Amino acid sequence: MQTTPTRLRWAAILAVLALGLSACGGDDDTGTTGGGGGGGGGGGDSIGDQFDLSGVEIRIGAKDFTEQLLLGQLAKQALEAAGATVDLTENLPSPAGAREALLAGEVDAAWEYTGTAYINYLQHDTPIDDPTAQYEAVAEEDLAQNNIFWTQPAPFDDTYGLATRRDFAEDNGLATLEDVAAFVEDNPDEATLCLDSTFGSRDDGIIRFEDAYGVTWPDDQQIVQEFAIIYQATADGDPCNFGEVFTTDGRIQSLDLALMEDTESAFISYLSAVQIDNDFNEANPDVAPVLELVSAPLDEALMTSLNAQVDVDGEFPEDVIAQYLEDQGFLG
Repeated sequence: MQTTPTRLRWAAILAVLALGLSACGGDDDTGTTGGGGGGGGGGGDSIGDQFDLSGVEIRIGAKDFTEQLLLGQLAKQALEAAGATVDLTENLPSPAGAREALLAGEVDAAWEYTGTAYINYLQHDTPIDDPTAQYEAVAEEDLAQNNIFWTQPAPFDDTYGLATRRDFAEDNGLATLEDVAAFVEDNPDEATLCLDSTFGSRDDGIIRFEDAYGVTWPDDQQIVQEFAIIYQATADGDPCNFGEVFTTDGRIQSLDLALMEDTESAFISYLSAVQIDNDFNEANPDVAPVLELVSAPLDEALMTSLNAQVDVDGEFPEDVIAQYLEDQGFLG
């Protein structure tokens, strides 16, 4: 990746991001980042004080689930605060709708996950376990092969995980996926697992857990459900004691699920960054720094909290992001 003067100006921000990456992956801490300038705008200056994107017109794409709707709003509102005109297209179908729109020239930028890009788009069979190394490989290859530039990622890692209801975890001494593997071996009749159809077949799904922890989950104990109902089914213990989850899903908090720690890094990294058509990026070099700035505070606990405000509390993504930008000191 080439280094530009604009990117050098943001070395301090990227250093903070690098520190955040070392903490990624399955932490069940539910604290949130404090408001009032916690990550905002260099000494309290708002986005509008730091950037002038007047005259810039940008089309943003977002996929069809809560986290992507929030991130799409984050890009839209931050860039508008800098003076840009933003056209946001939401609810593009998962997993590849936003990517297809970017490649087709229908949008200029879209949030994406590094694991999805590395495995699905760049066609690698084996992921890179180190989150930063996988991001760097994605950024380098996608730029060379597809003329797509990647911003620095936000600190949160929204990867696969396994969870159970908290009383079940406490009764059976379950805190890590290693504990879960031992439970599956010793208690196969109780090892019921709710999962969606893709988790059982994807190369980055349940097979990663089985390979990393040396266990085979019995096929007759795997219960395929729509992903949207897995969290409640797991919380109820009916019909499953364990459930497939995404680690930043707000329902983990709201349903008081116990997320199992992935001590062997079985599930691959899904850092979130913005993929931008590189011709657009080179013509508008201040767009990427705005997006990197406003996503820098988003660790896993904070992203989970934002997701919960939508999925649990029923708030609108645009309102949640407006409050986030204000709390972080990004708005004047």
